[in-house]
Amino acid sequence: MESKEKVQEKAASPKPKKSAFREWVDSVVFAVVAATFIRWLFFTPFTIPSSSMEKTLLVGDFLFVSNLHYGARTPVTPLQIPLTHQTIWGTSIPSFSTLIQLPMYRLPGFTHIKRNDVVVFNYPGDADEPFEDVSIGNGGYKDFPVDLRNNFIKRCVAVSGDVLEIKNAEVYINGVKAPVPPHAELYYRMESSDVLDDRFFDKENIQDYSALPPDSARTGVQRYQIRTTPEIVETLKKY
Repeated sequence: MESKEKVQEKAASPKPKKSAFREWVDSVVFAVVAATFIRWLFFTPFTIPSSSMEKTLLVGDFLFVSNLHYGARTPVTPLQIPLTHQTIWGTSIPSFSTLIQLPMYRLPGFTHIKRNDVVVFNYPGDADEPFEDVSIGNGGYKDFPVDLRNNFIKRCVAVSGDVLEIKNAEVYINGVKAPVPPHAELYYRMESSDVLDDRFFDKENIQDYSALPPDSARTGVQRYQIRTTPEIVETLKKY
């Protein structure tokens, strides 16, 4: 009888408690898996890297992009270190393997892309003219799978079935001039008889500018390419 009681007591004894290190590892693994799932299905964080969306989004702005609106996209490259994009943090070492490439599908969303929506997408590239990205070498298109190509953020001006035309730097959709967002910036070429320095452009609130090669047929004329608003252009014409 004593031996049976000891066996029953031993069988009923509680499991040994996990060590603090084991609990920490389990918590980290759970957090990484949950973050990866949320990032794929619900929303993805991005930081604005360039000024192409200036006046709407600023360089360095941090935002969350919804994957639910247009429908989440299934992974194409499953062999990837979680929470990375293209390379391992702080290195040029690829964070993925292309040994397995899956077909891409899109889950149902609850809306469609509309004109003037701000969207984030992977640069599609061109098989004949690969995109040249100076930040990562010749790798914007051909060195990465489609789901790991560079992320671009732009405003959608036309959708499937629209006829898009650009006339004199103005956009026309289906023959109708598209509305211009307030403070929209365009590229202009500017000529001056004086050499203009950084202080001049800062005073006129022009952040994107560059000097153009001189015209050999017109001595004493300085040429610049600037990106600014039509209102500032009218101010420059008064000089």
